[in-house]
Amino acid sequence: MSRLGTNPNLSSDQLEAKLLPDVEDPQAEKGGVVDLLGDGAHKIYMHRGQLDIYNFGSRSTKVRAARGFGKTSLLGIYNIKCVMGMRRMIGLFLGASAKQLYTRTMPNVMKIFNQMGFEEGIYYFRGQAPAKLRWEYPLAKPRVWENCVHFQNGAVLMAASMAVKGSCNGINAAWLCGDESKYLPWSRVKEEAFPTLRGDFMPTAMRKTEKKQWGYGTDPTINNYYCSSFFVSDAGLTQKQCEWEKEEIYETKDINNQIADMLAELKYLEKTNPRLAVELAQNEVFLKQLHFLRSQSETFWNFSSVENAAMLGGEAWIRQMKRELPDLMFRIQILGQKKGAAKDGFYSNFDIELHGYTCDDIATYNLIADKFTVKKKGKALDSQKWPTAYETEVIDMDGCQAAAGNCSLDTDIDYTEPLRIAIDCNANLNCMVIGQLRQFEGRESLLVLKSMFVMNERKLRALCRDFTDYFKPFLRRNGDVIFYFTATIKQGANTAYAVEGADDNRFDKVVVQELEQMGWNVNAVDMGGAMYREDKYIYINDVLAFQQSPALRINKEAGRNDYLITAMENAGIIPGTFKKDKSREKLKSTAEDSLGGDPRERTDVTDALDDLLIGSRFHGDGHKKVGGRLRGRFTNLIISR
Repeated sequence: MSRLGTNPNLSSDQLEAKLLPDVEDPQAEKGGVVDLLGDGAHKIYMHRGQLDIYNFGSRSTKVRAARGFGKTSLLGIYNIKCVMGMRRMIGLFLGASAKQLYTRTMPNVMKIFNQMGFEEGIYYFRGQAPAKLRWEYPLAKPRVWENCVHFQNGAVLMAASMAVKGSCNGINAAWLCGDESKYLPWSRVKEEAFPTLRGDFMPTAMRKTEKKQWGYGTDPTINNYYCSSFFVSDAGLTQKQCEWEKEEIYETKDINNQIADMLAELKYLEKTNPRLAVELAQNEVFLKQLHFLRSQSETFWNFSSVENAAMLGGEAWIRQMKRELPDLMFRIQILGQKKGAAKDGFYSNFDIELHGYTCDDIATYNLIADKFTVKKKGKALDSQKWPTAYETEVIDMDGCQAAAGNCSLDTDIDYTEPLRIAIDCNANLNCMVIGQLRQFEGRESLLVLKSMFVMNERKLRALCRDFTDYFKPFLRRNGDVIFYFTATIKQGANTAYAVEGADDNRFDKVVVQELEQMGWNVNAVDMGGAMYREDKYIYINDVLAFQQSPALRINKEAGRNDYLITAMENAGIIPGTFKKDKSREKLKSTAEDSLGGDPRERTDVTDALDDLLIGSRFHGDGHKKVGGRLRGRFTNLIISR
């Protein structure tokens, strides 16, 4: 696609979407500062890639961009354009879970609002604006405001967790957006969220004033933001995370080429005849055709971190990432390349949509709204632009972000049941998987609450400290831990590669000692020798097919089991056998071949999961004999030593 150049000497007051931005960068082709409202106060810098997306203005936009590209800034700009252009309308901001929305996504987007000059308390409120300010309300006023951001012109941005079925029902959305799209259940987004993208009825009398006062309103022929969608994410690592990327096939290439040609014409005139460029940019016939094409356009963009390298530290930052990241992760997270997950691997029956869950699937109440709603006082401008004192209730997002560092927001934890853990030890990588046995959807299940790991100089003791830091609220209320381990970690003298300070104690004893010193009540269960790999393969895939108990359910919220889920989908088998392919564990993390250092490409964390599942099923709390609970074809299961 052709890139639209910019000229700091050109006016853009009459041009919708500020096609020729007010640029303050002396090298305009590398980016510039866009004045969103043309008043000199609401400006934000965009690099070249962001300007391309912004100027193209497609009604349906999906961006797959690498780390540091500025995806959140794009979301903030998009939402402000929708708000200012569609008075009294409702927009939906989709998230994989309520925790993701309130602890990461929404705070970052509102930070962008503030950076652009749209300050909280003046242009918007979290929750309903105080009635005494006499701000306008949406045409369909929300019944509950705790998930809303209320703007002065009556527009509302509503957060919706896709983990809650039917969370979008009954809403007539005028725009739709989502961050970290790779974590969204894309099938549910298409089935539940997209049908709400139909706007709301605007009476004829209101249409006349809305166009005059608030931009282009709800006229789809000239407002390319009306009934639009905008999704951003980095590249996926698993089959389900890559599902949303299939939207690339729906890109309207013919229409997009026509838009690119029109923008290229403006770019050429900017350089050769600036006065004529302004006249063309203000021509009604030209704009009508451009907006019509935009209203029919669907684009899928793919960018690398190189687009924003100047803001990230230049070439030195790229070289550092190349040196420190495994090759595959560098290609995916920095260069933005796609990766397909392994198929028919060790966990051949694994499907994260089937075996995954979120806290919202378990919670019977809104923990965030109940726990973090606070009263706030201040002064804001009322509808007549007079400073007015107010008092309102809002969700304390700063408190939510602070609590996200531990398990206090995790509603999937049962504080009356012990935590069950298993570990896997290695010289450079030590992993732990934490779960609980629970009744879930009428079936005895092992809920995998979280998985974690430490690398290089941080070893087993550091891993135990990380576990304690995250589950400190559980430690204060319960503190019981059941620790499963096999003969593979009963090592010590002369093999202390997994313990800090060359400690020659057995690895299992180090874990017990460290946890008990921090206040945990540890029940260590020695499972003896590891199960035969062939038997393990059959048992685990029977569990994944719900033919053996306990059912395996993994928390799929971002930050909980990302590495575990990816490692399970990438776990291959040795051809002709049922054994895991552990070849990557033998690779060294060097500049020439750094594949061996990334947990998503190794089997360590999945080995810990296997021990946790087998221990929970066959060893219980450690008081029953091995094989005492076996049934079916596993009655005579052989345990190897």
